[in-house]
Amino acid sequence: MPRRIIVLGTMRSGTSLTAELIRRWGAYSGAENNLWKSDINDLRGYGYMEYIPLQELNDELLDHNDRVPPPQKLLEERASDPVFREKALRLIRLMDEETQKNNQDIWIWKDARLPLTLPFWVKLWDDPIYVITIRHPVEVALSSAKTEELDPKDLPFSAGFIYWQYCMLNILSFTQESHHKIFVAYDQLINNPAYQCTRLGHFLDEHCGRSANDSQQRIEAMLPQVSTSQRHHNFDKALADMEQATREQRALYNFLRVKIMYPNETFQKDDFALYPGWREYLQAMDMILALSKS
Repeated sequence: MPRRIIVLGTMRSGTSLTAELIRRWGAYSGAENNLWKSDINDLRGYGYMEYIPLQELNDELLDHNDRVPPPQKLLEERASDPVFREKALRLIRLMDEETQKNNQDIWIWKDARLPLTLPFWVKLWDDPIYVITIRHPVEVALSSAKTEELDPKDLPFSAGFIYWQYCMLNILSFTQESHHKIFVAYDQLINNPAYQCTRLGHFLDEHCGRSANDSQQRIEAMLPQVSTSQRHHNFDKALADMEQATREQRALYNFLRVKIMYPNETFQKDDFALYPGWREYLQAMDMILALSKS
Protein backbone atom coordinates (compact mmCIF):
# COMPACT_ATOMS: atom_id res chain seq x y z
CA MET A 1 0.00 0.00 0.00
CA PRO A 2 1.35 3.46 -0.86
CA ARG A 3 2.39 5.76 1.96
CA ARG A 4 0.14 8.80 2.42
CA ILE A 5 1.36 12.32 3.17
CA ILE A 6 -1.11 14.88 4.49
CA VAL A 7 -0.20 18.59 4.56
CA LEU A 8 -2.00 20.44 7.35
CA GLY A 9 -2.12 24.15 8.08
CA THR A 10 -4.44 27.11 8.08
CA MET A 11 -5.26 28.91 4.86
CA ARG A 12 -2.39 31.13 3.70
CA SER A 13 0.15 29.47 6.01
CA GLY A 14 2.40 28.00 3.34
CA THR A 15 0.51 24.78 2.61
CA SER A 16 0.68 25.32 -1.16
CA LEU A 17 4.43 25.89 -1.16
CA THR A 18 5.02 22.95 1.16
CA ALA A 19 2.85 20.64 -0.96
CA GLU A 20 4.76 21.66 -4.07
CA LEU A 21 8.06 20.91 -2.33
CA ILE A 22 6.81 17.45 -1.41
CA ARG A 23 5.67 16.85 -4.98
CA ARG A 24 9.11 17.83 -6.25
CA TRP A 25 10.66 15.56 -3.64
CA GLY A 26 8.82 12.69 -5.29
CA ALA A 27 5.25 12.24 -4.03
CA TYR A 28 2.36 11.66 -6.43
CA SER A 29 -0.24 14.44 -6.22
CA GLY A 30 -2.97 13.11 -8.51
CA ALA A 31 -3.88 13.18 -12.19
CA GLU A 32 -3.25 16.56 -13.82
CA ASN A 33 -6.91 17.01 -14.73
CA ASN A 34 -7.83 16.54 -11.05
CA LEU A 35 -5.50 19.20 -9.65
CA TRP A 36 -6.45 22.81 -8.96
CA LYS A 37 -4.11 25.00 -10.97
CA SER A 38 -4.14 28.51 -9.47
CA ASP A 39 -0.75 30.21 -9.45
CA ILE A 40 1.24 29.49 -6.27
CA ASN A 41 2.69 33.02 -6.40
CA ASP A 42 -0.63 34.77 -7.01
CA LEU A 43 -1.78 36.73 -3.95
CA ARG A 44 -5.34 35.75 -4.82
CA GLY A 45 -4.36 32.14 -5.50
CA TYR A 46 -6.63 29.64 -3.81
CA GLY A 47 -6.27 25.90 -3.65
CA TYR A 48 -2.96 25.41 -5.48
CA MET A 49 -1.87 21.75 -5.52
CA GLU A 50 -5.26 20.61 -4.22
CA TYR A 51 -6.91 17.42 -5.40
CA ILE A 52 -10.29 18.56 -6.79
CA PRO A 53 -12.31 15.47 -5.66
CA LEU A 54 -10.98 16.08 -2.13
CA GLN A 55 -12.02 19.74 -2.37
CA GLU A 56 -15.51 18.72 -3.44
CA LEU A 57 -15.99 16.23 -0.61
CA ASN A 58 -14.69 18.74 1.93
CA ASP A 59 -17.21 21.26 0.54
CA GLU A 60 -19.97 18.76 1.30
CA LEU A 61 -18.64 18.02 4.78
CA LEU A 62 -18.56 21.75 5.54
CA ASP A 63 -21.98 22.39 3.98
CA HIS A 64 -20.19 24.75 1.58
CA ASN A 65 -19.14 27.18 4.34
CA ASP A 66 -15.50 27.09 5.37
CA ARG A 67 -15.58 30.33 7.38
CA VAL A 68 -17.39 28.81 10.36
CA PRO A 69 -16.06 25.45 11.62
CA PRO A 70 -18.77 22.78 11.88
CA PRO A 71 -19.34 21.02 15.22
CA GLN A 72 -16.92 18.14 15.78
CA LYS A 73 -19.78 15.78 16.60
CA LEU A 74 -21.36 16.39 13.18
CA LEU A 75 -18.16 15.39 11.37
CA GLU A 76 -17.72 12.30 13.55
CA GLU A 77 -21.27 11.26 12.71
CA ARG A 78 -20.57 11.74 9.01
CA ALA A 79 -17.54 9.48 9.31
CA SER A 80 -19.99 6.72 10.29
CA ASP A 81 -22.57 7.69 7.67
CA PRO A 82 -22.35 5.05 4.88
CA VAL A 83 -22.75 7.65 2.12
CA PHE A 84 -20.00 10.01 3.28
CA ARG A 85 -17.78 7.15 4.43
CA GLU A 86 -17.91 5.34 1.10
CA LYS A 87 -17.22 8.56 -0.85
CA ALA A 88 -14.11 9.16 1.26
CA LEU A 89 -12.86 5.57 1.08
CA ARG A 90 -13.38 5.62 -2.69
CA LEU A 91 -11.14 8.70 -2.99
CA ILE A 92 -8.45 7.09 -0.86
CA ARG A 93 -8.57 3.88 -2.92
CA LEU A 94 -8.43 5.91 -6.13
CA MET A 95 -5.29 7.72 -4.97
CA ASP A 96 -3.70 4.40 -3.98
CA GLU A 97 -4.50 2.89 -7.38
CA GLU A 98 -3.36 5.93 -9.38
CA THR A 99 -0.11 6.08 -7.42
CA GLN A 100 0.66 2.45 -8.17
CA LYS A 101 -0.28 2.81 -11.84
CA ASN A 102 2.25 5.64 -12.06
CA ASN A 103 4.92 3.36 -10.56
CA GLN A 104 5.09 5.40 -7.38
CA ASP A 105 4.61 4.42 -3.77
CA ILE A 106 3.82 7.72 -2.01
CA TRP A 107 1.02 10.22 -2.52
CA ILE A 108 0.16 13.62 -1.07
CA TRP A 109 -3.06 15.43 -0.22
CA LYS A 110 -3.44 19.06 0.66
CA ASP A 111 -6.54 21.17 1.24
CA ALA A 112 -6.43 24.20 3.54
CA ARG A 113 -9.86 23.16 4.90
CA LEU A 114 -8.52 19.83 6.19
CA PRO A 115 -7.98 21.26 9.71
CA LEU A 116 -11.75 21.85 9.80
CA THR A 117 -12.66 18.35 8.62
CA LEU A 118 -10.02 16.38 10.54
CA PRO A 119 -12.58 14.78 12.91
CA PHE A 120 -13.96 13.04 9.80
CA TRP A 121 -10.76 12.11 8.00
CA VAL A 122 -8.72 10.76 10.92
CA LYS A 123 -11.25 7.93 11.22
CA LEU A 124 -10.43 6.83 7.66
CA TRP A 125 -6.73 7.50 7.11
CA ASP A 126 -4.34 4.72 8.05
CA ASP A 127 -1.48 6.29 10.04
CA PRO A 128 -0.44 8.92 7.46
CA ILE A 129 2.63 11.13 7.51
CA TYR A 130 1.78 14.68 8.58
CA VAL A 131 3.60 17.81 7.40
CA ILE A 132 2.26 20.74 9.42
CA THR A 133 2.82 24.35 8.40
CA ILE A 134 3.17 27.19 10.91
CA ARG A 135 2.94 30.89 10.14
CA HIS A 136 2.52 34.00 12.28
CA PRO A 137 -1.25 34.51 12.84
CA VAL A 138 -1.01 38.17 11.78
CA GLU A 139 0.59 37.22 8.46
CA VAL A 140 -2.09 34.55 7.95
CA ALA A 141 -4.82 37.13 8.62
CA LEU A 142 -3.28 39.73 6.30
CA SER A 143 -2.81 37.22 3.50
CA SER A 144 -6.37 35.94 3.94
CA ALA A 145 -7.67 39.50 3.76
CA LYS A 146 -5.97 39.91 0.39
CA THR A 147 -7.60 36.71 -0.83
CA GLU A 148 -11.01 37.95 0.33
CA GLU A 149 -10.27 41.39 -1.22
CA LEU A 150 -10.60 43.10 2.16
CA ASP A 151 -8.77 46.30 3.03
CA PRO A 152 -6.28 45.44 5.83
CA LYS A 153 -7.49 48.40 7.89
CA ASP A 154 -10.98 46.85 7.89
CA LEU A 155 -9.70 43.39 8.84
CA PRO A 156 -11.26 41.91 12.04
CA PHE A 157 -8.06 40.43 13.46
CA SER A 158 -9.90 38.94 16.41
CA ALA A 159 -11.99 36.75 14.07
CA GLY A 160 -8.90 35.72 12.13
CA PHE A 161 -7.11 34.75 15.32
CA ILE A 162 -10.06 32.62 16.49
CA TYR A 163 -10.17 30.80 13.16
CA TRP A 164 -6.40 30.23 13.28
CA GLN A 165 -6.61 29.05 16.90
CA TYR A 166 -9.38 26.57 16.12
CA CYS A 167 -7.50 25.11 13.13
CA MET A 168 -4.21 24.73 14.99
CA LEU A 169 -5.87 23.19 18.05
CA ASN A 170 -7.58 20.66 15.78
CA ILE A 171 -4.28 19.85 14.10
CA LEU A 172 -2.46 19.38 17.40
CA SER A 173 -5.30 17.34 18.91
CA PHE A 174 -5.65 14.90 16.03
CA THR A 175 -1.93 14.42 15.32
CA GLN A 176 -0.54 14.28 18.85
CA GLU A 177 -0.43 10.45 18.88
CA SER A 178 1.28 10.25 15.49
CA HIS A 179 4.99 9.46 15.36
CA HIS A 180 5.17 10.53 11.71
CA LYS A 181 4.94 14.31 11.79
CA ILE A 182 7.06 17.37 11.19
CA PHE A 183 6.32 21.06 11.79
CA VAL A 184 7.56 23.51 9.15
CA ALA A 185 7.72 27.25 9.87
CA TYR A 186 6.93 29.38 6.82
CA ASP A 187 9.33 32.19 7.80
CA GLN A 188 12.19 29.74 8.36
CA LEU A 189 11.53 28.06 5.03
CA ILE A 190 11.60 31.37 3.14
CA ASN A 191 14.64 32.73 5.00
CA ASN A 192 16.75 29.56 4.90
CA PRO A 193 15.44 27.30 2.11
CA ALA A 194 18.56 25.14 1.84
CA TYR A 195 18.44 24.07 5.47
CA GLN A 196 14.65 23.68 5.64
CA CYS A 197 14.36 21.74 2.36
CA THR A 198 17.13 19.44 3.57
CA ARG A 199 15.36 18.99 6.89
CA LEU A 200 12.04 18.23 5.20
CA GLY A 201 13.65 15.98 2.60
CA HIS A 202 15.48 13.89 5.20
CA PHE A 203 12.29 13.55 7.25
CA LEU A 204 10.37 12.31 4.20
CA ASP A 205 13.21 9.95 3.25
CA GLU A 206 13.18 8.42 6.71
CA HIS A 207 9.41 8.01 7.04
CA CYS A 208 8.83 6.90 3.46
CA GLY A 209 11.74 4.47 3.26
CA ARG A 210 13.65 6.30 0.54
CA SER A 211 17.33 5.60 0.05
CA ALA A 212 19.77 8.24 1.26
CA ASN A 213 21.92 7.68 -1.83
CA ASP A 214 19.87 10.03 -4.01
CA SER A 215 18.60 12.28 -1.21
CA GLN A 216 20.60 15.28 -2.39
CA GLN A 217 19.12 14.99 -5.87
CA ARG A 218 15.61 15.20 -4.43
CA ILE A 219 16.53 18.18 -2.26
CA GLU A 220 17.99 20.03 -5.25
CA ALA A 221 14.69 19.49 -7.07
CA MET A 222 12.88 21.20 -4.19
CA LEU A 223 15.09 24.25 -3.72
CA PRO A 224 14.24 26.30 -6.85
CA GLN A 225 10.60 26.48 -5.74
CA VAL A 226 11.39 28.68 -2.69
CA SER A 227 11.87 32.44 -3.07
CA THR A 228 11.96 35.31 -0.59
CA SER A 229 9.46 37.12 -2.86
CA GLN A 230 6.80 34.62 -1.81
CA ARG A 231 6.56 36.20 1.64
CA HIS A 232 4.19 39.04 0.76
CA HIS A 233 3.30 39.85 4.39
CA ASN A 234 6.09 40.11 6.95
CA PHE A 235 5.09 40.82 10.56
CA ASP A 236 8.22 40.99 12.71
CA LYS A 237 6.57 41.83 16.03
CA ALA A 238 5.42 39.37 18.67
CA LEU A 239 1.79 38.28 18.75
CA ALA A 240 1.71 39.84 22.23
CA ASP A 241 1.91 43.24 20.51
CA MET A 242 -1.55 42.64 19.03
CA GLU A 243 -4.20 43.72 21.52
CA GLN A 244 -6.78 41.57 19.71
CA ALA A 245 -4.87 38.38 20.58
CA THR A 246 -5.92 36.50 23.71
CA ARG A 247 -3.52 35.05 26.25
CA GLU A 248 -4.32 31.55 24.96
CA GLN A 249 -3.59 32.50 21.36
CA ARG A 250 -0.25 34.02 22.30
CA ALA A 251 0.65 30.90 24.29
CA LEU A 252 -0.43 28.65 21.42
CA TYR A 253 1.80 30.39 18.90
CA ASN A 254 4.76 30.13 21.28
CA PHE A 255 4.00 26.43 21.79
CA LEU A 256 3.87 25.82 18.04
CA ARG A 257 7.34 27.31 17.67
CA VAL A 258 8.52 24.79 20.27
CA LYS A 259 6.93 21.96 18.26
CA ILE A 260 9.18 22.80 15.31
CA MET A 261 12.15 21.56 17.34
CA TYR A 262 10.32 19.04 19.53
CA PRO A 263 7.37 17.60 17.55
CA ASN A 264 6.46 15.18 20.33
CA GLU A 265 6.26 17.84 23.05
CA THR A 266 3.25 17.12 25.28
CA PHE A 267 0.12 19.01 24.24
CA GLN A 268 -2.70 19.92 26.62
CA LYS A 269 -5.63 21.43 24.72
CA ASP A 270 -7.07 23.14 27.80
CA ASP A 271 -3.94 25.30 28.05
CA PHE A 272 -5.00 27.07 24.83
CA ALA A 273 -8.80 26.83 25.02
CA LEU A 274 -11.12 28.94 22.90
CA TYR A 275 -13.36 31.27 24.85
CA PRO A 276 -17.11 30.53 25.16
CA GLY A 277 -19.15 31.98 22.33
CA TRP A 278 -16.36 31.88 19.75
CA ARG A 279 -18.49 30.02 17.18
CA GLU A 280 -21.34 32.54 17.46
CA TYR A 281 -18.84 35.34 16.93
CA LEU A 282 -17.53 33.74 13.72
CA GLN A 283 -21.09 33.18 12.54
CA ALA A 284 -21.87 36.87 13.08
CA MET A 285 -18.71 37.93 11.23
CA ASP A 286 -19.57 35.57 8.38
CA MET A 287 -22.99 37.19 8.04
CA ILE A 288 -21.45 40.66 8.03
CA LEU A 289 -18.94 39.67 5.35
CA ALA A 290 -21.67 38.12 3.22
CA LEU A 291 -23.79 41.29 3.50
CA SER A 292 -20.83 43.49 2.57
CA LYS A 293 -20.36 41.54 -0.66
CA SER A 294 -24.03 41.40 -1.62
